[in-house]
Amino acid sequence: MESSERTDVYALLRYTLELYLASAWQHMGFLPDPATGQTHVALEEAQIAIDCADFLAGKLKPRLEPEEQREYERRLRDLKLNFLAKQREQRTEA
Repeated sequence: MESSERTDVYALLRYTLELYLASAWQHMGFLPDPATGQTHVALEEAQIAIDCADFLAGKLKPRLEPEEQREYERRLRDLKLNFLAKQREQRTEA
């Protein structure tokens, strides 16, 4: 493999972080599953996706510009707040 073809691990982390963010929204029922077009709620899976996204954001933090860092922090905060609201909603329904 030539050096120009080398995969930057930080670009891969960003891509994977975006996948986990989207997955969390999907598992909370806010976005449809792209494979089925249907929404569903699976909070345990959403929690795992949020935890993974949080971990990856922490690994990326030293490589981010301050504005990017604030944006990821905001997105994760919004995700966590929505998760808590969805969790409360499900407890109320039970």
